[in-house]
Amino acid sequence: MGNLQIVRKRFILVLGILAAVNLVLLVYLLWPGSSVASQTATEQDLQQQYRALSREVAPLRGIDQKLLQTRSDIASLYRERIPSHSSQISQEVEKLVHDTGVSSQAIRYVQQVPQKGDLPDVQLIEVETSITGEYAKVARFINALEQDKLFFVINQITLNSQEGGQVTLQIKFETFLKQAAQAGA
Repeated sequence: MGNLQIVRKRFILVLGILAAVNLVLLVYLLWPGSSVASQTATEQDLQQQYRALSREVAPLRGIDQKLLQTRSDIASLYRERIPSHSSQISQEVEKLVHDTGVSSQAIRYVQQVPQKGDLPDVQLIEVETSITGEYAKVARFINALEQDKLFFVINQITLNSQEGGQVTLQIKFETFLKQAAQAGA
């Protein structure tokens, strides 16, 4: 009979432990967010967040290579399209005038004082002139200016007069000059 008492105590103990485990599992199953549907919804939300974040950071992938390429492109732009001497600008404008068959009057060059936020190591040069010639030649001049090896940005074109197939345009454009070079020019 003593053996039966020990078995009975052990049985009650195991039954109590199993009841406690069952109660814990029941609480877990009924706890908000622990159902299969809730877990599936949570998983879908997390996948949606992952896709959204992946789209956000996609432009940043390979940023170190992109930065190196950008630095190389900027160095190339400065080297190939920004002149070192002001005379290069005037020579290029005069060459374009001559090559396109138009005439210009009083080309004016104005060096702008560098402002905070301007491009480093370059100074803005504003150019203003009147171009006279046949309409097609004036159009070629504008096209040649836009496509020139030097960096020209056209700001304003104003038709001043038109007589006998000749047009006169007032044109304002900008270019840049390397600042380090101007001290010696």
